[in-house]
Amino acid sequence: MTAPSRSPRTALAGVGISLVVVMASLLATLHAAGPRTLLTPPAGASASASASAPASAAQVGAGTLPPTGPIPSGSAAASASAPPTTPPPPIATGAPVASGTLPATPAPATQSPTSATPLDTATGKDIKPPVALPARVDLYAGAVSITAGQPLELHVSTAAAGYRLSIARSDATVSGGSQVVATVDGRPGHDYRALATYDSLTRTARANWPVTDRVVSSGWSPGVYIATATDTSGTLGRAIFVVRNQVLTPNQPVFVFSALTYQAYNLWGGGNLYGYAGPKATRVSFERPYDQAGGRGFWTKSDDRILAWLQRRQQLQYTTDYDLAVAPPAIVPRLVIFPRHTEYVPLALRDWLEHYVNDLGYMNVLSFGANGFYWQVRLAAARTAGAPLDIVCYKSAAADPEAAAHPGLATVRWQDEPVNRPEGAVIGSQYAEVVADGYARYNLSVTADAPAWLLQGTGWVTGTVARGLLQGEADAPYPGSGSVGVLAGVAPDPLGHRIYPASTIRVSPAGSRIFDAGSFGWADGLSPAVINMGTTQGSFDRLNENLLRWLGFPVNP
Repeated sequence: MTAPSRSPRTALAGVGISLVVVMASLLATLHAAGPRTLLTPPAGASASASASAPASAAQVGAGTLPPTGPIPSGSAAASASAPPTTPPPPIATGAPVASGTLPATPAPATQSPTSATPLDTATGKDIKPPVALPARVDLYAGAVSITAGQPLELHVSTAAAGYRLSIARSDATVSGGSQVVATVDGRPGHDYRALATYDSLTRTARANWPVTDRVVSSGWSPGVYIATATDTSGTLGRAIFVVRNQVLTPNQPVFVFSALTYQAYNLWGGGNLYGYAGPKATRVSFERPYDQAGGRGFWTKSDDRILAWLQRRQQLQYTTDYDLAVAPPAIVPRLVIFPRHTEYVPLALRDWLEHYVNDLGYMNVLSFGANGFYWQVRLAAARTAGAPLDIVCYKSAAADPEAAAHPGLATVRWQDEPVNRPEGAVIGSQYAEVVADGYARYNLSVTADAPAWLLQGTGWVTGTVARGLLQGEADAPYPGSGSVGVLAGVAPDPLGHRIYPASTIRVSPAGSRIFDAGSFGWADGLSPAVINMGTTQGSFDRLNENLLRWLGFPVNP
């Protein structure tokens, strides 16, 4: 039987703290179903100790962690302790995977990596969206990403007489943190809200607005862009998109924008892949604005801070998880960087990452967040020709009409039957739970397994406490993956049960190196920090810079 899905993480999806009670009720059902393997405390931690008390962003008690002890390190401990001057692992073509370390990788399922699956063709009747659409100006891009030179198509709706557009690239190296690349004035307004539909079967919301603006993108540098529309009534809306590198190269890290997860949580029009605001959708569309952060999705949760920190230290390449899934590149970067939350992943992206990390040892991974690669999704043809593919996820093999005939494509958690491919076998850690109510902060402390190269120049030692880094969702080391917990903490889940999250490093059997922060709160310590960690700002930045060096990319001088 398929394991029950995790509770909708209400505190993190922007629906307010009042729904934590609902989340706790759902989690009670989950706990009744059986024990969770990721709740094992690290060695030296007391399983019977009382739960840590929550703390504010400014002050987190230093005494909330169990006695620091080694976290089971597996087979990667020796490799993970190499000094920071060690070069990245060499390319290994077809290097064998050590027996007994990871579960065998199953043969790829039958979905083509370059097109939508033909499986998901069932649709219902188009009805009016179950929620009122905002009267303000709203907009969305006609593509998840473009390459420089391709026209940017925008879909804008407003009840006002007109609007103006401004398009800017996020760039922490320039004054103000962004660079305007285009402005368009005097655009006539049209109210297209009546065109929106909601599928009665899949609960898919679509705006269906026509293309109102085509903007030439010649000369635009790769990066994350925000289009802002301001109408004559004074309302403002935004759309976020990526100008991606047309060809990725090995010699620069690539920042992967998590478009699939942004869309999974998008509640515009009344439908997303969660059930906290009505019936859960099984299919979501990019043909609509984002309802969070005025059209920017999860960008301001901390992805913007992660990118800004990186831009001040590295020359980056840019792409999206959507693009890596639709057309996995044959030329791959030596380092892929996932920001806060890359939860929803199609088969093609999972296969691509696993092959180059576990099989070939060619690609290193840096995850600045938690709960990555958790749900499998399928991509299916959109309603409008040329629009981005839809995202399909039933979150249950029993509910998925294609699971019986195509078990490898079942839209369940990657760790669940019939897929049986835990994300921890690649990342080295696995989702543990929401931390407390999703807002309270807890501490992480340096473990005895933290290698010397990680702490070099920080002044940190075993037992050093970094206050408030543990928040939101959290990961724990995955048994048998060879991961090493380098910072660890203890916190309650929403029901008060103890969880033991950790920030982990892993070296795959083929030689790839992986770091997983294991907490949504990690980026809050990056300069300029928004929390008081009880340590110097420079020491935490140095720790992250040491990670970049270990992953093959020393900080630019």
